[in-house]
Amino acid sequence: MYRCHHSRLHSFFTLALLVSQIPFSAQASQPTDYLQQLTKAATDQALHQRPEWHKLMHYKPTLFGDYESQVDAPRYFIATNGKTNPQAELSATLNAFFEPFPQDEEAQHLHPQCIFVARYAWLKRELGFDSQQLPEHHCQRFEEWLTALNPQGVTLVFPTAYINSPASMFGHTLIRIDTRNQTDKTRLLSYALNFAADTGNDGGLAYAYKGLSGGYPGAFSVMPYYLKVREYSDMENREIWEYRLNLTEAETITMLYHAWELRGIWFRYYFFDENCSYHLLSLLETARPDLDLTNQFGAWAIPSDTVRVVADAGLIEHVDYRPSRADQLSHRLRDLNKTQVGWVHRLALDASAKDETAFLQHNPHEQALLLELAHEYAAYQKERGDDAAAAHMHALLQARSATGISLATNPAPTPAIRPEQGHATGRAAFGIARVDEHDIFSLDLRPAYHDLLDPLPGYARGAQIAFFDLGLRYDQDSDETYLDRFIPIEIFSLTPVSALDTPISWRVDLGWRHKHGLPQGHVLSSINGGGGMSWTLPWGDDTLAYGMINGGIDIDNDLDKGYSAGLGGEAGLVSHWRAWASHLYWRHTYYRAGHRHHEHAAVFEQRLQLNADHSLRLEWSRRQALADGYHQLQLSWLHYF
Repeated sequence: MYRCHHSRLHSFFTLALLVSQIPFSAQASQPTDYLQQLTKAATDQALHQRPEWHKLMHYKPTLFGDYESQVDAPRYFIATNGKTNPQAELSATLNAFFEPFPQDEEAQHLHPQCIFVARYAWLKRELGFDSQQLPEHHCQRFEEWLTALNPQGVTLVFPTAYINSPASMFGHTLIRIDTRNQTDKTRLLSYALNFAADTGNDGGLAYAYKGLSGGYPGAFSVMPYYLKVREYSDMENREIWEYRLNLTEAETITMLYHAWELRGIWFRYYFFDENCSYHLLSLLETARPDLDLTNQFGAWAIPSDTVRVVADAGLIEHVDYRPSRADQLSHRLRDLNKTQVGWVHRLALDASAKDETAFLQHNPHEQALLLELAHEYAAYQKERGDDAAAAHMHALLQARSATGISLATNPAPTPAIRPEQGHATGRAAFGIARVDEHDIFSLDLRPAYHDLLDPLPGYARGAQIAFFDLGLRYDQDSDETYLDRFIPIEIFSLTPVSALDTPISWRVDLGWRHKHGLPQGHVLSSINGGGGMSWTLPWGDDTLAYGMINGGIDIDNDLDKGYSAGLGGEAGLVSHWRAWASHLYWRHTYYRAGHRHHEHAAVFEQRLQLNADHSLRLEWSRRQALADGYHQLQLSWLHYF
């Protein structure tokens, strides 16, 4: 837009000078001469090769030794080949800074100096612009924006994984702009920088396909921080970790200069690599150009891994923990007996119960506590769309206030291990097994992210999310190497029944598997899923019990009618205790459509953590698939990377 604007203004002034025949030729040549001086100085200093310029332009090297920007919005580039030519873009940027400044105030913010404030500030610092030959213009809208943010520092915010949302099942990161004189009470009023994809109303396969192939535009936005806390902590019940970074005020302002340049600029959004967390790292790199954060990621960038990279770079100064509303409420309800919990539920659904004789028999302190928790529970239900509970919130608050009793705060404890301190998300496993009287050697690779038996600290209990799980096998007896499985996605969500609600536990996986009874190296297409419930056992939070109804479909030309579909059940126990974990489960499926057969598995697997990067896993199982049953005993060494 501004290129066309510059062309029209240049033509207009040239024509005016020719017509008027005013002897301004010497003066008119000065900007051109000075532009040539600046361009030569930039070339002599090789500014187009400097990391500061590459980070402002988001250039990355290609396989052929060239460069290409990860920005996909054409209007971010002034040169026609600016996306792939750093030197041409730098020269075009210098040229654009000489454009006449519009007299119309509504158009002044479109001047290149006011659009690309970070580029201008860096080039001015490196080349020492002479304001007499290159006037510096007043960018009112930008200055008002920066003043409103009132920046002093930066906090990286990590809401943990929300497994029931495909876009957030790995967690999310955003940046909070901390203000001068900010306190713990006022930090909610700060602003946040967020990068997200515009997915419209897509869902299902369209959502997955576009998210994996870069079919969505992603862009930065600025919004009040309290809105994001409400979304993550209150509505989605996600823990929030706040990592205050040691960026100086000057570095923070430099980062915001670049954030201003990126307003309305879009990138192709990829779920696994160029996602919300990756592009936030690129912002931090512009604040402190000697940082090398984004280059540490290749095929995927998991949010917890990006936080780990920030920590390894020595950027974290202080950490705060914000429990979700559900966590805080559950923590307080643990101190109540079953009768008291019943009163909390009853009051939340019918505030008039506070006037019943049975409730008034509680002592005043207990009444205040039950009313307060009932109000919190009603607020929790309101965020989940329960209008019946929301209708009683005001009456409960009034009744609680009328007690006049002050209660001691009882915050939920901060977990001992933070998300970035948990195990790395990539995993390789090397094993040896005895299967059906055959000696089998195995290699399993899983790029991301966590399963039920992986070390728990830093991850959600009862959550398994595995992507692109690959298993290779070598049969020593037959001297054959073959593919055992390739599972692009597997999710297992065990959310236990609690005093707050009764959630559904569920599982789904799809991919290609070898089943006993097929020739080695032969895999069939498989889709499996199920739903049920899970519970925390009475003796503590270390063990989850679950039960599910499952269904599965296999597709292969060697099956009768080319497919097999069935239903069945599953029950299991998952335990974690310090460095040891176990998973005992039984699964049985009756396939009654297509190829008729039944499958069962009785499995007991254990994991012993050796250190942060290594574990041992032992599995005993009795299984039956497309052939007779068999036993398997396998010992594996797991390395997290």
